[in-house]
Amino acid sequence: MKDTAILITLALVCLAGHAAGNSILTCHSCEGAQCQRSSLHKEQKCVDSLDYCVTVFAEAEVLFKGCSLEIPNALRARSPDSHSIHKCNTDRCNTVGSAKHACIQCDSSKDSNCDQNAAALEAARCAAPTAPNSYCYVKTSGSTTLRGCATTESDQQSCLGDANCLLCSPGDIWNCNAVNISATTTLGNRFTRFLR
Repeated sequence: MKDTAILITLALVCLAGHAAGNSILTCHSCEGAQCQRSSLHKEQKCVDSLDYCVTVFAEAEVLFKGCSLEIPNALRARSPDSHSIHKCNTDRCNTVGSAKHACIQCDSSKDSNCDQNAAALEAARCAAPTAPNSYCYVKTSGSTTLRGCATTESDQQSCLGDANCLLCSPGDIWNCNAVNISATTTLGNRFTRFLR
């Protein structure tokens, strides 16, 4: 009898520990065109402790954010690959963009490689875009070179309006913003024509 009570107590402790380890997550939530709005910040509490947060992509465009059990049937029917969905299991973790859309992100005032040796740097995933497309940029300002992600429409318009800023599509060319855009190189001039 005493052994049975000990076993039941141990089982209850294990179950309680397992349940505490699988807490219910809160995920960022949107679907379709709602995902393109930068001012809309909805959240969704998952209904199952085994559920996780997801972001579903079509190239760079975000089609859905939320709990995995809430993915619409039309999106579930698509053949998933590692680039079309991001899965994560912490609160509000579904904020990153597609793995196919990564950019070099640096500031030459903090990293000397950023100016002339950016190809030596590792591209990093951008935040999930709120514009229909996700771009990388390279911008010069005085003696400083900046490289990063342009995932909002305002970032993209700002770069397009700046003669010292260029956009490129990371879905077309990996590390596309690693190019040297100094005014004295012909590569920079060719790159400018390619982007504009």
